[in-house]
Formats: sequence, structure tokens, C-alpha cells
Amino acid sequence: MIGYMKMRRAIVMFSGGKDSVAALLIALLQGFEVSAIVTFMPLHSHPWYVHKPLVEYTHLQLKLLSIQKKHIMMPLTSKDRELERLEIKKALENLYAKIPFDYIVLGIIASDAQRTAFLDLCNSIGVKLYTPFWGKDPAQHLLDIVNIGIKFVITAINAWGLPIEFLGRVVDFSLALRIIELSKRYGFNPSFEGGEAESFVIYTPLFKDKKICIDYEIQSISYFEGYLIPKAIYIC
Repeated sequence: MIGYMKMRRAIVMFSGGKDSVAALLIALLQGFEVSAIVTFMPLHSHPWYVHKPLVEYTHLQLKLLSIQKKHIMMPLTSKDRELERLEIKKALENLYAKIPFDYIVLGIIASDAQRTAFLDLCNSIGVKLYTPFWGKDPAQHLLDIVNIGIKFVITAINAWGLPIEFLGRVVDFSLALRIIELSKRYGFNPSFEGGEAESFVIYTPLFKDKKICIDYEIQSISYFEGYLIPKAIYIC
């Protein structure tokens, strides 16, 4: 039993978006011993391999899950794609030297670039990559996220066919169906795997009686591009 538990230690890549939150919950429910929850904080606007919007508020989500003490936030300074990949690799190699783990948990669905980068990292360290959503149908994945009780808001939009009126809205089953309908018409990924939109989770069933509230303004660039400007984000 001791050897089995040792082989289930994991770190979770955590951005606060719907996929990373769902991947964390699945890892916990499947019995992984979560050694650390890692959030990269990009210092530039458009990182290649990680999520940026509202990552500075991920501590609120982890506080509601009562696992904030395992949270590690790492700055990410590189603008170049390859340099960013190498910076992530070095940061996680250094973390492995301090906090040994056997798996990296990643909430990707279809991003070959992210999967390849993290597989290379895992191979260099000698650990395994766990991607519970890899290869799932993106429309079904979106519905599954909503059906298990995860509530999230859309924080940024950058896709033809995805109207900015969806910014700030909590994605429920009805809105998920609307997003899927629009994705079929306009050709974007309904799970936003290609950066069509970004999300931030405000509630999961493990939050119990609390949630996260967001006071915001909307910055509109075009009818299909915009983002939230948070004025206040807090537990409520």
C-alpha cells in the first residue's frame, strides 16, 4: 500500500479556468495525493502554454477547497514561445527537486503543443502525464463540466461567432447549448481549447455554501472580441 500511494503523488497545473479546476477535482476524487498545485503567472499578455486571465485570484478557489497551503505561484517572464516552454520546464524540474511527485495533471483536451511540451518535461524528470480529458469531444466536455456542478464565467472572448454579450455570464446548461450551436455554425471549439475564450470558475460542489463573486467592467474591442476588467473579486 505504501508503494502504491507513493506512485500516486501528483502536481496539478492550475489556472482557475474550467478545465484545470475540473482536472484538480478529478485527481482528488481518483485518489491522487496532490503534492502541489502550480499556477504560472505570465507577465505578458499572450502566453503560449498557460492561461492568464484572473490567475492572481486562484487562491480564492483553493481557499474554498481548503487546499490553499499547497498552492505555488510561479512568475513566467518569457515572451518567446520556446523560451516560455524552457522556463516552464526549468521551474517544474526545480520543483521536483524539492517536492517529489510521480504525475503532472493537466486539463487539456486537444492541444498537441501543450501535450508535447509537457510530455517532454515529464520524460526529462521521469514522471507521467495525466490528462483526464484528452481526446474528449469538446461539446460533450463542455456539457459534462456544467452537469457536474461547476459554474464558471467567461472572462475573455476572441472568436468569430462568439458574441461579447456572453462576457461575465455564468455558463449554465442553456448557455452551453447555445455555445455549442454557435460553434457548429462558425467553426470554433466549444470548449475554447484554441483560445476562443477564457473562463474562471466561481463555484464547484466542493465549495459547499460559498462561491466567488466578480464585480467587473467589460472592455469591448469588437463584437466578437473583448474581456472583463475586474473591479473586485471576493468570496461571497
